[in-house]
Amino acid sequence: MSELIEYKNLTNHQREIFFDFLKEARKETTQPAHENMWNADWQNQTHTLPYLLEKTDRFSIGGIYNVVFDRDIVVACSGVYTSTFCTELAIAGTRTWINKEYRNKSISRDILANEKLWAINNNFKAVGICFNDYNKNIINIWKRIRLGEKRTPRMAHHLFFKGVSEVPFPVTIQYTKQWLIYEKLKEDFNFNWKDIEWKI
Repeated sequence: MSELIEYKNLTNHQREIFFDFLKEARKETTQPAHENMWNADWQNQTHTLPYLLEKTDRFSIGGIYNVVFDRDIVVACSGVYTSTFCTELAIAGTRTWINKEYRNKSISRDILANEKLWAINNNFKAVGICFNDYNKNIINIWKRIRLGEKRTPRMAHHLFFKGVSEVPFPVTIQYTKQWLIYEKLKEDFNFNWKDIEWKI
């Protein structure tokens, strides 16, 4: 039975287990995002997850970061926060990492549903997830089902139940080139994406 716990509510023991999980994630060099998960000098490495959790308020004010446990095993982690460029948009799926042993269990679907619920409860008009160049092909998984593929249908609490809106060009998020898809939680959501178009 998995238990989802907000990072700020972890016990010292759970935090140690979580940091060990991040150290293991850092060793998974086949995953391009591995460098963001851990560094022995994380207190001075602004790109690392521990730095964001301990030294900034990205997830503590206007956001949450959750860790999923299966007893004393970290199954996954992920966060959602208020966009810096549009306060009506929540950015979900941030710094998501799933334990290798659990990657075939649709964990991310449940995590994102929880993050969507957080966005709804906090009156956001839209919730989105973003991708780098190396993993932007994942967008297609959200947009369509391949011929002959069977997948559990999305329910109202799942992310993108109301459909997928896609920004057709890369945008700048946290000083990084990103590809963004989002679900409107309120029909009057409107943002001029050209304002944050990636120019470099």
